[in-house]
Parts: sequence; C-alpha cells; structure tokens
Amino acid sequence: MAIAGGGGERWGTVRDPEADATPEDEVVADEVTGSESSPRRPRPLDLDALRDRLRELNSRVHPRLRRLWTPGDSRFEPGPLGLLGMMLAAMAITLLVIRSGAGAVGGDGLGPEEPVAVPGPPDGELRIMLVGDSATQGSAGDRTWRYHLWSHLREQGVDFDFVGPRDDVYSLDDEEFGDQGYAIPDFDTDHAARWGATARELSEGIAMTAAEHDPQYLLVLAGTEDILEGGGADHALEGIAEIVSTVRVVVDEARFVVGELPKVDGTDEDDRVNAEIDRFNAGLVDLSEQLSSSGSPMIVARTAEDYAPAYDNWDATHPNARGELKIAAAFADALAGPLSVGEEGFPRPLPDLPLGPLTAPEPESEETEDGLLLSWEAVPGATDYRVVQRRLEPEPDDPFVLPIEVERDDDERSILVDSLFSGARYEFTVRTYRGRDEGAASEPLRLTWDDDPPPGPTGLRVEESGTVAVWDEVDEAGHYEVWVRRLECVPLDRFRRPIGWPRTLDDERPEGEAPQEPVPSPSATPEPPRPDPPPPVTEPPPTPPAPPVRPDPDPGRSCFPRDDRGPEDGEGWRSLGSQGDTTRWPVSVPGPVEIVVRSHRDHVEGGFSDVLVLAER
Repeated sequence: MAIAGGGGERWGTVRDPEADATPEDEVVADEVTGSESSPRRPRPLDLDALRDRLRELNSRVHPRLRRLWTPGDSRFEPGPLGLLGMMLAAMAITLLVIRSGAGAVGGDGLGPEEPVAVPGPPDGELRIMLVGDSATQGSAGDRTWRYHLWSHLREQGVDFDFVGPRDDVYSLDDEEFGDQGYAIPDFDTDHAARWGATARELSEGIAMTAAEHDPQYLLVLAGTEDILEGGGADHALEGIAEIVSTVRVVVDEARFVVGELPKVDGTDEDDRVNAEIDRFNAGLVDLSEQLSSSGSPMIVARTAEDYAPAYDNWDATHPNARGELKIAAAFADALAGPLSVGEEGFPRPLPDLPLGPLTAPEPESEETEDGLLLSWEAVPGATDYRVVQRRLEPEPDDPFVLPIEVERDDDERSILVDSLFSGARYEFTVRTYRGRDEGAASEPLRLTWDDDPPPGPTGLRVEESGTVAVWDEVDEAGHYEVWVRRLECVPLDRFRRPIGWPRTLDDERPEGEAPQEPVPSPSATPEPPRPDPPPPVTEPPPTPPAPPVRPDPDPGRSCFPRDDRGPEDGEGWRSLGSQGDTTRWPVSVPGPVEIVVRSHRDHVEGGFSDVLVLAER
C-alpha cells in the first residue's frame, strides 16, 4: 500500500495499526492467496484469538504502566495526569484490538486499501529522539551519524531538538559509558541509544524515556545485536514492534523512522548474520505496513542501500565516517520524503570524509639505559598506533613500521626503541588507526640518538719491544681509530763542518761541473798499481726473507714531533681507519712516527689519547 505524497515504493507502505497482523500472519496470508496480486479476504472473527490478543496486550502494557507508577531513582516521576493519559492510551489500544477483531474498520472487516495520508510536521520545535545500539551511540573519536543528521537538518532550516536521556559516547579504552570524546563535539548530542543493546532490551525502558522526553519523531536503528547474539530476524523484528507499540502507549501520535540493518564484515558468522539481516530488512517493510497509521506512521529508512561493510565499517559491525554519513543520509531522506521534515533529502553525491581518528598524536622522546622511549597521550577513538622509523643520516634508509607493541598506561601510550646507532639522526612518526582505517599522523619527531662522545683512551704505551701499541679500554666506546704522523728529522751536529773549515775546489766548482781529478805534486810518490779484482763468487740460493726489522734511527739524524698538536688541529696526521674493538695495534708503519688513538661509539666520534712517540724501535 503506497504512502500518500509520493515515495511510497522507496519508504515502504503505511497500514492502519487496527489491522491485526504480524509478520508471521502475513506469510500465512500470502500462502493462502497464492499470489501477491490476489485481494486479501477478511478473516472470520475468532473470539478465542481475540481474547488471546487482548491478554497479550494487557500483559505487555499494564506491567509497563505499573513500572511507571512505581517511584524509583529516575529523575522522571509522572504525575496523576500523565498516568491517566497513559491509562487512557492503553484503553484506546484495547478498543482498537477489539474493533480490529470485530471487523469494525472499514465496515466490512477489510483494512483501508487507499493510500493513508502521512501527517506533516507539527507546529513549533520538533522533538526528535534517536534510539539504537552502538551504531547510533558511537564510541570515543566518532562523529556519529547523529552529527551528520544534525548538520543536515540545520542546513535545511529545520527547527528541531534532539532529545533523550544520554549525551555520551562509549569509551572503548575504559569499556564504560559517559565518555564525551566526540570527534566533533559541537552539536546537539542528546540521544536514547545504548552500546551493545538489543532491540528487545531497548524496548524495556523506552516507555519511561518516551514519557519523560515526549518525542514527536523516533529514529530507530536496532536489531544487529539481537542477531549477533544468536537470535534470528524474527526476534529482532519483535523487538522493533515492541519499541513502536510501547512508545504509542505514552505518545500516541509519534512518527517512527526505522532503519534497515547494514550488513557486517569480519564476524565469525558473517554468512549466518548477513542472511538474517536480509530477512530482517525484508520483514521490516511488512512490519511497517502492519504498524503504520495516518496518525502514527512507521517509515523505513534505506540505510542498507549501497552500504558496503568492508568499506564503510571500521571493524566488523561499526560504521566509520563513510558509513555514518550513509546512515544519516538515509534517515534524512526518509524524514524529508514521506514526513516532510526538511525541504529535501541529503545531497548526492556524498562527500568524501577523512577516516580514522582526526586528532594527531604528539610524541615526546626520552633517552633511557634500555633505549629510546617514545610516549604520547592516547588519542580518542584510536584502537591502535603504528610508529614509522627512518634514519636521516648517515646513510639514509627507507621508512618502515617498527614491529613493537604499543604499551598502555592509563591515558599514556609508549614504545621502547632499541638497536639505534649512536650519533645517527632519526625521524619517527606516530600514526593512529581505528580498526582497519588509517587516521591522523603526528608531525615527524627528529632527533640524534646518544650523541654524547666517549672519552679518549688512556694508558697508551708500547709493548713487545716496541712493536705493539696498547691502551686501556673505554667503557663508552665501541671501536677505536689509530692516527699516525711522521716525526721531523734533521742531521746531527757532528756531521756539520765547523765554522772556518778550509774551502775546497769543490766548494768553488760552478754548479753542474764535474769534479776535477786531483793532480799529484811532482814530489809525490807514485801509487802502486792496483791489484786485479777477485774472481766472482757464486752466491748461495736465496733464503726465505726474515721478518722486517725496524730500522734503527739514523745515527746521523735527530727526530722529534713537528708540533704539539693532535689530529684535530695539527697538520700531517693521517688515519689508519677503525681497528675494531681491540685495544692493541701492531705497529705497521716504518720510520719514526707519533701515534694517537681515538674512541668511537657507532657514529659518535670521541676523544683522543695522548700522543705516543715511536722514535726508536
């Protein structure tokens, strides 16, 4: 049956609630007629069934009225007029049941076949109450679909007020209610949703909530928890029917918009759960036909349409920013179409929204004996964090995610990073995640790790007849570097001519001229003839070379350091490279030299030892 005003096929049909039918009754009726196009026949009056129906209604309504009458801790205690109104509402429902059983509606026992007019918005500020489970309440870090609907109605110029007993989101970290960590908190946050609640559980307290807040519109998204807990679609639909019928006890002209259930992705029973969700969504249209009336319509919001759980959920069942937006758009369309709340539905295409937590972490660093401690305050809505490390210098590497579990301590999160190179410069970025959605990332934190230089070695000396240099170990050092420099050498004084020594012809010989042979004086005695050279001697075969022997300093030279400066500011020094972590160096350079040893720790250059002169070896 189509709804007057257009959009009947999209939003479902409206049927007078006086028609006594349930989803199971509809199935039976369809089986009897054998065709959806066959007109429905009035059922014969069954007084026994009517009495059973009346007893069932009384058993549902009267206990609720008794609970409303009983004083408790609630801040709402209805007065006499309120209780009288609820009792009259219960009597009215009883009469409706009797009339439906007697075939009074329509005069011939048939319900109305013409489209039922849906009432427009009442005058004044509209009171809208959002009822549901975790998808409606949301958790810390969520915008919630309530926010997107609120923003849309504001843009449409609708005068409205969200009402309900709660204004919080659920805390995933503390696993408790009362959190105010909305991603965007500046909106009307009142609601009547409860994390983890089934439709049946929501129906149990809805009468009190409706009586206290007197909503004109109830937007309901519930039933997923019923199915996840092992119940079927029928169980969830019964919970929805309970919510509608119970609210009408106290608010007889309430308008209802009930959302389809989006599918899930990632549970242990996806196939079973999604099959039941399909049955629920199909049965929801039938339920709206049975429960709707011109004064209190029940409209179906197509929240499952175009909903892809692997794309629109941050985990198996909870909507991310895209999913929230799709749910809000479906409810906005239902309000604007059949119910005329707002000039038009949600604009399409839907905007792209950033996913994951919106707040970026602010990490701090601390050097400890065990490594680098990175810590930051917990980000609302973040279920996980990943820390990306990159070495900037020396030898930059590619960024990678550290395979380290994040530690939790109240509101602080931290990781301990080890295996860093001293003196190297690093960059760390902390990125938030909400389930499978990547969120905001911190600004890069850049630092140089453990850059305090180790002291220079002490006790530099020679051993083993001057062939090995040794020094004392430095605890803070990881390896050592040897530096050498040749000594300055000059001839000894005993090889110099004394002042006033007679000059020779060689002294006066022009540069480049060969020396002249000495001419003997006439009185000189002739030299005897020189003997013949001895015959050549055959040399023995070569023997293996002996180890090199350090040449003694030239007895005709004096060697000394050219200055008192080391490798940092002196000239002529050269490095022999790293010698590893050993504290011994076999002297491997010839000639008189001076040496120093430098400490290193990874990339940190440490201090130098004192200079050791190796002049005589």
